[in-house]
Amino acid sequence: MRVHEFIVQSDYDQQELIQISNLASSFVSQIIITYTDPNDNEHVIDVKSLLGMILQPIHAGTRIRLSTRGKDELEALETLIDCFSRVQGLEAEH
Repeated sequence: MRVHEFIVQSDYDQQELIQISNLASSFVSQIIITYTDPNDNEHVIDVKSLLGMILQPIHAGTRIRLSTRGKDELEALETLIDCFSRVQGLEAEH
């Protein structure tokens, strides 16, 4: 399993989430994002699930944990990190 955490710099809109989900669907590995909303509710979303991605708002300041598991997990993680970065600026967590 590979994991990367980052903080969202601005709200993701529906088109950005669709773009990310479509890219994730090209990988064999399981790709999950996990985050806690301002009400302390934890959300676990399968990034390949278009419906799951567009129904859960991801707002600026949210700390996201992106995890991949499977045959192409490293490639999936690196590609999705790049995709999230291109869609909007990120601040990586160390």
